[in-house]
Amino acid sequence: MTITVDIRKDHPRRRVLGRVLLAGGVTAGVACAVGPEVAESTRLLVLTTPFEYRWPSFLAAVVLLGTAVWLLTDRTAIRVPTLTACVVAACGALAFGLLFFPLFGGGWEETGRKAAPGGAERYLVVEEGAAMIDPLWRVSVVDGSGLGAHHWPAGFFNGDAADHALLDVSWAGPDALRFTTVDGTVTTVRLDPGTGKPERKLSVP
Repeated sequence: MTITVDIRKDHPRRRVLGRVLLAGGVTAGVACAVGPEVAESTRLLVLTTPFEYRWPSFLAAVVLLGTAVWLLTDRTAIRVPTLTACVVAACGALAFGLLFFPLFGGGWEETGRKAAPGGAERYLVVEEGAAMIDPLWRVSVVDGSGLGAHHWPAGFFNGDAADHALLDVSWAGPDALRFTTVDGTVTTVRLDPGTGKPERKLSVP
């Protein structure tokens, strides 16, 4: 049995699909514009993870909008410039995200996760990345679970100065982190007992 889908311009399903994609593109565009700010202000894990960078939502927006225009109109004066702009923007966003951005501190990989002692509902996360040839480390704390979990940055280390590279991070109790660098320096950062928010973000160097 063969199933065919009619995608003529005047077909109702094509118009409905085009409108759905148009709405999705507008939503993705709004998310690109305000998502990172909302994520930063709320520190909710469900927002900080997808909106850490703008380029994925920007890419989604231009792809959805370009497809919507292709479905909703056959007018060359509208179709050609819009689709051309969307293709150029999508290629630029994809190239930036996949090729260039990792060189400047992107491409983080989780290398460690430790639950807090004493039954506290929080854990620390260690991630490694790179800026050109210099290794980078960042440490964060996740407090709570589910949609209400909060994500707090706690430390950032640049391996450009070898003595200051991160050697270890551990819990110094349920409300404190202990950082140790290669030169033997030990620094304790305390957390808010109620929210898990660090009193400060340790940045070395």
